[in-house]
Amino acid sequence: MFDRLPDWVDPARLASQAREIKGVLPLAEMPRLSAVLADSEGQATARFVFVRAAGLPDRLTGCVEAVLRVQCQRCLEAMDLPVSHALDARLVSEGTEAAAIPDHEDAVWVEARGLSLHTLVEDELLLSLPVVALHGEGSTCAEAALREFAQADVARAQREDDSNPFAVLQTLKEEGDKDR
Repeated sequence: MFDRLPDWVDPARLASQAREIKGVLPLAEMPRLSAVLADSEGQATARFVFVRAAGLPDRLTGCVEAVLRVQCQRCLEAMDLPVSHALDARLVSEGTEAAAIPDHEDAVWVEARGLSLHTLVEDELLLSLPVVALHGEGSTCAEAALREFAQADVARAQREDDSNPFAVLQTLKEEGDKDR
């Protein structure tokens, strides 16, 4: 099993040694993430690899995984949302380094005192949240919504046909096409 993830690390030293750090972090210790969750029980698992390449800013790769308890926006019940977010970024500490990173690559800002892995894990989990959390297809929530909207669509289509002022023109056109 993984140990607790350290908070502050020296990424330059870790990259020079091509080190890997694995660990867990309780969800309850992430205040910004806890604010959007239905329940902050559980923990996130993280794995980070620090790599140095000649002439380039150091690179950080890894993965953050967790099962987040969020609220389904369809039925408003709590649901488990498994999240796995891969990270591949350059480590930068100066504006000139950040400006040199190509647009297709991500960058992680390193403060003067180092890199906070706790903040990084929380940021990556927040980025992996869906805009709207919904139960998946095949769930009772999704099936009920599908039935409800299908019935509403049929009723709306019938109302639109009855109240459409151009429906008369459509029937005249169809009758005219038959006469030809």
